[in-house]
Amino acid sequence: MEPSNQAATASPFPRAAGENSATEVRLLTENGDLQLAASGYLRRAEMTPHSQEPVLHYVKNGEEAIGNTVRVEQQWAAQAMELGRRKVCVLSIDGGGMRGIIPAKVLCYLEDWLRARSGNSDARVADYFDVVAGTSVGGLIAVMLCGDDGHGRPLFSARQALEMITERGRHIFKVPLLRCPISAFRGIFTPRYSVKHMEELLKEHLVREDRRELTLKDTLKSLVIPCYDLARGRPHVFTRQDANISESRNYRLIDICRATSAVPGFFRPAIFSSVDGVTNLIGIDGGLVMNNPATAAITHVFHNEDEFSHVRTVDDLLVLSLGTGLFDRVYTPPKVKRWGAVQWAKPVAKIVLDGISDMVDHSMSMAFAKNRANYLRIQVSGLPGRFLTQMDDASSSNVNHLCKIADDMLDLPCFEYVPFFGRQQLDVSNRDRLHSFVDQLLAEHQSRLKSTELLTAGPEL
Repeated sequence: MEPSNQAATASPFPRAAGENSATEVRLLTENGDLQLAASGYLRRAEMTPHSQEPVLHYVKNGEEAIGNTVRVEQQWAAQAMELGRRKVCVLSIDGGGMRGIIPAKVLCYLEDWLRARSGNSDARVADYFDVVAGTSVGGLIAVMLCGDDGHGRPLFSARQALEMITERGRHIFKVPLLRCPISAFRGIFTPRYSVKHMEELLKEHLVREDRRELTLKDTLKSLVIPCYDLARGRPHVFTRQDANISESRNYRLIDICRATSAVPGFFRPAIFSSVDGVTNLIGIDGGLVMNNPATAAITHVFHNEDEFSHVRTVDDLLVLSLGTGLFDRVYTPPKVKRWGAVQWAKPVAKIVLDGISDMVDHSMSMAFAKNRANYLRIQVSGLPGRFLTQMDDASSSNVNHLCKIADDMLDLPCFEYVPFFGRQQLDVSNRDRLHSFVDQLLAEHQSRLKSTELLTAGPEL
């Protein structure tokens, strides 16, 4: 984006003594306007047909004042514009029951690497992403990473989120003792598990210190979480943007987690309302329609004018997509040519789950074909078929096995869809690609810090 040949202008607005510097600064150039947000003020420099210099408006807490027009040096304006051309960083996490341990383990590694490279021991995943999307268990992880603890920090670190799954999974997938003798029939005629344990767990953690239950609005970053709404017969996507528009689109995070993870046969549907009681939903597992929410996340960015109006193409995005494993089962003609509905039941489930996630990866790879470094999909292939039917296996042996799969996956070659050549194995490992992606996240973070410092200080006049 080239700076305008008209002189951009701004004027430092006096701050009260002791007032903190801005924590977020956005610099956008559109329709001839220079928009700055710094020091808690929204400054808008508007060019008019009858003036060679813009009129500056300063708005804070709903009050507006007119500032004096001051010419800014062209060099400062150009530098500010360049620093303000930020990329939107997107994290997407697949669904998969207890296989959510795989992306959670990768996120632990990512967070540790960010801390080591940045020198900030308190760095969190949410500090480096603008949008976090998750389906089913991926939605639970997204909420844990982005929920606001009331002090402007995430509720969970990546390691705490992993421990929540590994240590509390057995409480979520717990059959009451009185029902154990008939547990084999549960899931056929009734839900296999009670929602009591999950809801107790969510109510324990998705609250503030004053015990107020968190809603979509109480998130540090923009969330994108899908479910299927039985009340309307269509997919539903929960976003913070919708919640900010209307209380009728704002929901408790507890209800959102219940809805996106309500796997049919495992848990009963989540029946709930918006915080104002106007909108009613009957939510079941988002993985049925959107197990890989990456495309939902980037289309959300493209249409979210309030937060990401500067985004025009995939050049403006950095996307990390984490899978929960592919089964990659192959079938031969002699074996399947005489199959009926009974024989096809389990294979179809595997094909659908693999196919939905893999097709999204294919589409994303095509979209980023000219910006391959901007999109990274980390996925493991060849999972045993039992992981599909045992998504609720929270035993210690299975947890340890999944953790080992995640650790080993990082050192496996990375795969990527290449236009007209299909899925190809690359010469680098998943760990190497993740390191490169971390470097991009850190560079983007540093660019924003410099932009904040520059705009907070104002031009040297």
